[in-house]
Amino acid sequence: MIDFHTHILPHLDDGAKDTATSLYMFQQELSQGVKTVLCTPHYYGKRSPERFLTQRNNAYAHLKERIPQGIDIRLGAEVHFTGINLPNHEEFGKLTIEGTKIILIELPFLGKWSRGLLPALADVIYETGCVPVIAHVERYCEVRKRPNLISELSDMGCFLQVNARAFIEKRDRKFAMALLEHGFVHCIGSDAHDTVIRSVDLLEAKKAVEKAGYAAEWERAQEIMEKLLAGEDFPVPQGKPIRKFFKSYR
Repeated sequence: MIDFHTHILPHLDDGAKDTATSLYMFQQELSQGVKTVLCTPHYYGKRSPERFLTQRNNAYAHLKERIPQGIDIRLGAEVHFTGINLPNHEEFGKLTIEGTKIILIELPFLGKWSRGLLPALADVIYETGCVPVIAHVERYCEVRKRPNLISELSDMGCFLQVNARAFIEKRDRKFAMALLEHGFVHCIGSDAHDTVIRSVDLLEAKKAVEKAGYAAEWERAQEIMEKLLAGEDFPVPQGKPIRKFFKSYR
């Protein structure tokens, strides 16, 4: 399996608090059958990309030799995008997942999105040539209220990542399964921050998805992630539009 989104490197954000926690999280990944881990600490634009990358690379170098064998590591970032908080386009491109043009984008969680948010994102995509993956798309309040935004993001050329925990937790399960059923789960990540509360949970999520009858959709996401990390150039797979009906998604 591939874990497309983690906060596993220590001392960088609200993720792993120390080296011991980080190493234990890597052990959790390995024990669950994860072979590739993307290390994607938060980037909020409060420091220069150069400083951020230096700190990230140093954190990885500090524990590189102690990471369990059998795990392929890709360094990257989870870039918070509000449309007004980013560095210039050249610097923006430095925040991609190493060896690829992929950039993991976090959109605003709460409140109504501004009219200029998605046009600004589309402009950055066009100007930089980056391949955007929208982090934990199931978590945004605006998307929950207006699921048509899922199709809009996909049509823009954005791949969509869903957190593994969403397939397990009651509050998120219906929406996450609807995304899976409608073909909008392109990437899956644990978004792990620690070893207990927000831990690596991909194996549990996989079992929940298989039990719900979506084993093929889970494997499809794995194939898409493999292609993205291999640098293959292909269009975003199109899904069937999702509509909200009271508290259900169809």
